[in-house]
Amino acid sequence: MLKESAAARKMIVYGGVGGALYSLTQFGEVIARKSLGATGLEVTLLSMSMPITQLTSMWWGKILTGRDQRRVLWIIGMAGILAVATGAVMETYAHLLTIFVIFFMSMALLATAQNRIFQQHIPNKQMGGLFGLSQGLRMGISAAAAAGIGWWLEYMDKGWQQLFPAAALTGVISLWAIAAIPTGEEGQAAPLHWRYWLLGPLKETSALLKRRPDFLRFENAFMVYGAAFMMTLPVVPIFLVDDLQLSYSEIGMTRGAAFQLIMLAGIPFFGRIFDRSTPHRMSAIAFSILTLYPAVLLSAKYVTGEFRFILVMLAFLIFGFALSSVHVVWNLASIRFTGPGEDAGEFQAVHIAATGIRGMMAPLLGYLIMSWFGREIALVCASIVWILSAGAMIWARQVDRKRGEAYSLRASG
Repeated sequence: MLKESAAARKMIVYGGVGGALYSLTQFGEVIARKSLGATGLEVTLLSMSMPITQLTSMWWGKILTGRDQRRVLWIIGMAGILAVATGAVMETYAHLLTIFVIFFMSMALLATAQNRIFQQHIPNKQMGGLFGLSQGLRMGISAAAAAGIGWWLEYMDKGWQQLFPAAALTGVISLWAIAAIPTGEEGQAAPLHWRYWLLGPLKETSALLKRRPDFLRFENAFMVYGAAFMMTLPVVPIFLVDDLQLSYSEIGMTRGAAFQLIMLAGIPFFGRIFDRSTPHRMSAIAFSILTLYPAVLLSAKYVTGEFRFILVMLAFLIFGFALSSVHVVWNLASIRFTGPGEDAGEFQAVHIAATGIRGMMAPLLGYLIMSWFGREIALVCASIVWILSAGAMIWARQVDRKRGEAYSLRASG
């Protein structure tokens, strides 16, 4: 019990303190467009840096499986933090893109490591609640940081040069917390040989998905949701800057503070719901709510002054509420699918890698629709795809029940 409590406390620190660094990354595309003169394609490429680097999770997952992960976390985590610290001298879009690629690659490792810790140290009935508490703290810090970051960028020339190294310092504290938690030998350790690392993780990922058709169906439905989400990544920042003419401080208050404040309340709530519900049910409801976000955001273009600001605020409140549920499911659902003797990190690695697969296509699709038909049509298309994703998740759960393959969810209904 003492071991579990110590791990729980460290995970709360890890989740909470990382909020400032997380908040700063939310301004990446806005900084690129508003201050560094990035083109629409360059904004799109920057938005793709996070999902594409998550493909590395397949390799991270195999490196960690069956081993104590602490040394790996320190080495790779510090590489990402040092990359962020170089923002102190950032002057160009290319430098910003490099920071994002290195940092998000390290985050793919930490997300995989997090689920191994939950599996090995936290009882199932407490998992959602603990995750909700840590992430709620994270969003509270992020909300305060976002408001401050927006103000700083608005009134300080090249203000990011002070913000990036400051955020890196908080990242060190967050890394220390998660890298201090030992993990045991769950699952079969992969051989440390270069021939294996060329294709081994890909073959084992394919084998896992064939072995667990319920997990494959869940991932397919989640892939549809993720495609819609990533279609909006290059569109929304440009829409806010070019169409709505919002300032840094207004973007900080709406896309930053309001969005994360609603998640502050939502994540602990949905964390508790997760302990009593299923990932499929939570996902289908959240995906349906997300369809409202582009509609409300689009309506802000047709009003001015404080009414525009209010509608943008409402759009991000809706977005944050729905994503609170998605955030819990995205981080914890893979643990529900993990059977006896299996490593949750492997399942989460596949889940994260799927983010990378859609990240290679969906932002570019959003960019092409935006370029050919306009930003409004691109946002409408995202709403349509979100509706389809809700239907896909309902269908996946029905097939699980019909075929008797909902192995992971029998305990929770």
